[in-house]
Amino acid sequence: MSKKTIYLLGILITIILGTFLSWKYCCTTNIDSQKTIAQPAQNPESIKEETPKLSFGNIDENGNINFSFDNIKFKKSSMDFSPSFMSGLDTELSELKDFVVQPENEKALSITGYYMSDETNNSIFPNIGLARAIKIKNYMSSRGIPTKLIDIYGELNDTLTVTTDNTMEKPIKFSVGKSKDYSKLIERIMKEIEENPLVLEFDSGRLQSEFTSEQRIKIVNISTYLDKVDNANCLITGHTDNTGSTESNLTLGLKRANFLKDYIIRSGISENKVKTTSKGESSPVASNKTEAGRQKNRRATVSIN
Repeated sequence: MSKKTIYLLGILITIILGTFLSWKYCCTTNIDSQKTIAQPAQNPESIKEETPKLSFGNIDENGNINFSFDNIKFKKSSMDFSPSFMSGLDTELSELKDFVVQPENEKALSITGYYMSDETNNSIFPNIGLARAIKIKNYMSSRGIPTKLIDIYGELNDTLTVTTDNTMEKPIKFSVGKSKDYSKLIERIMKEIEENPLVLEFDSGRLQSEFTSEQRIKIVNISTYLDKVDNANCLITGHTDNTGSTESNLTLGLKRANFLKDYIIRSGISENKVKTTSKGESSPVASNKTEAGRQKNRRATVSIN
């Protein structure tokens, strides 16, 4: 092999080796760089949820917005609420409504009514705190927040400040959080009331006794059903024993139904969701031959539809 051939072969090997090394240490770096640029975006689940936009209230560790309105006050042992207390809160209430009713927010308003252990509960609900929450719920509904987006609670709180005129300070707590699925609860309430309606006995035109704990829970369930189901209502049917004429008993049965309706409305259930009717003496549940039987027939039943 001549020197010229060896020289040319060396040049060729140098070119090939240089090309290989250039590709290995230069081009792969560019490719890796391109791969880095082309990496997919961060998993959406790992991105922290955007902070809810509400100009008032404090956000807790669960993402709920907690706040209270100092204007809202109740007297001890009272569930009466004056909307005039809400004067000056038009901006906050309008903002709250606009925030809660947006479907994409999937939020609900929770209202907790506080009560103290030494208060008298004159409502039909298990505690007067729950009755207060229902009163505020109805007001919020009148301001455009659907009741299906409002959850209500009653909570014992003996640390509330009570003024010299027996007024309770900050008896209501609000929070806005993720909305809940009530479909299973609604199905259960419907089934329970259909199988075992609320029955209240009367004596001489008045309720025979105080509401039992079981009856109060049924009333809460009925109230929940009316709030969460569109166009739902409850029907109160008055009944009598067979004393007197059929016509007079129909009238008496309706009076009993309306008496209970008024009682329910005073406790906070919306009037437009309560209907009344009478069956008089036509649907006895016991014999009218005994006083005990006649007592059972003097009643009102509450059903939902």
